[in-house]
Amino acid sequence: MKAARTARKLGASVALAEERVLGGECFWAGCVPSKAMVRAAQVWHLVHNSAEFGIHAEGIRGSFAEAMAYKDRKVREVGGEASDEEVLHRIGVRYFHDRAQFLDPHTLQIGAHEIHADRIIIATGTVPSVPPVPGLVETGFITNREAVDLTELPKSLIVLGGGPIGLEFAQVFRRFGSEVTVVEIAPQILPNEDREIADLAAEYLSAEGIRILTGSRAACVEALDGRKQVYVESGEDSEMLIGDEILVATGRDAAIGDLNLEAACVDYSRKAIHTNQFLQTSQPHIWVAGDVAGGYLFTHVASFEGRLAAENALSGDPTPYNPRVVPRATFVDPEIASVGLTEAEALGAGLHVAIHTFKMADLDRAILHGDARGMVKLVVDARSLEILGGHLIGPECSAVIAEIMLAMQHHLPVTAISATIHAYPTFAEAVEAAALSSPIH
Repeated sequence: MKAARTARKLGASVALAEERVLGGECFWAGCVPSKAMVRAAQVWHLVHNSAEFGIHAEGIRGSFAEAMAYKDRKVREVGGEASDEEVLHRIGVRYFHDRAQFLDPHTLQIGAHEIHADRIIIATGTVPSVPPVPGLVETGFITNREAVDLTELPKSLIVLGGGPIGLEFAQVFRRFGSEVTVVEIAPQILPNEDREIADLAAEYLSAEGIRILTGSRAACVEALDGRKQVYVESGEDSEMLIGDEILVATGRDAAIGDLNLEAACVDYSRKAIHTNQFLQTSQPHIWVAGDVAGGYLFTHVASFEGRLAAENALSGDPTPYNPRVVPRATFVDPEIASVGLTEAEALGAGLHVAIHTFKMADLDRAILHGDARGMVKLVVDARSLEILGGHLIGPECSAVIAEIMLAMQHHLPVTAISATIHAYPTFAEAVEAAALSSPIH
């Protein structure tokens, strides 16, 4: 959508093909519905723990089905009154609700139509990656796509994958009453996050009753009396998990199965279509945007790449894509937000770093808020004092991290944050306090 709208603004004649539904994975099965579910579960959790605030809510009941109805209403509100198809028609984009397939590098078969294009942008996204676990397909499972449409709460849930998707759903279902076990093959949950942050997240999720198995893999799956058995191997140990449902959240694959990229002579792998720094493929007239390009699989990145790909496709002076400052957020409670290098990545690159930290337990606003879990961690170049990475876990972190991003984008030293007056009492003060802290070298 962003690529098509940008190209149309630049005066190009634009056709858009989408076989499934306009709006993409994020809107229908990802960010938008899942965050409504996260919020509903958060409110339910707060009500259950409201006695600390002097609010006694005995006799209340929660309805998973009604929470999912709330999710449906909010998705419609976010979508607005005008459909995406109406918007495309209004701006002059020719829309095909059908599958696109390359016939040659410049020609696409879209339904019954053959479309020739001088420039082509591929933005087909990704699909859930299903691990080759014996018995998994035969026994049955759900992914994020099915999870956002459930109306009946599974009594027990086994989550394969301890990344953002798996953990967000794990906490949602646990808070509504499911017994939840997370199986992650890496040594830590959230493998892309700083180890300290990931360890705190594991501690907080475990405290809510979510069982977390790291360094573990599903060896095989079987059905038994209407339930599902997952045999898990952890090093030399093994055990059998039994659940009513299995949620697969083990990553994403490029959605390219039906594109016939061989006919277009475009280089690709299972995870992504290969591009250069300008989002250009091995065919100079074909560009790629969004998750299908690999890298950061975030909606905000896909939107940025969609605009950039369209601009580069129609410009004689293309702009390179620089992913140095790309924020990421995981909407477990408390939230996790990160940008830039982790401590391990910086040290692995041979950089001389100073680590600045601050614990939320010492932040007045967090104490008053009733949730003082978490920390702020800044990875700083010890020589230039530039911030190389910021890693947060705690309330409102997805918003608080913006200050760190701005400093990194403009190559400001960490002292620019410590010299800035922050309002009291706010969560943003945690970033100021981290900047002011004595560095650990």
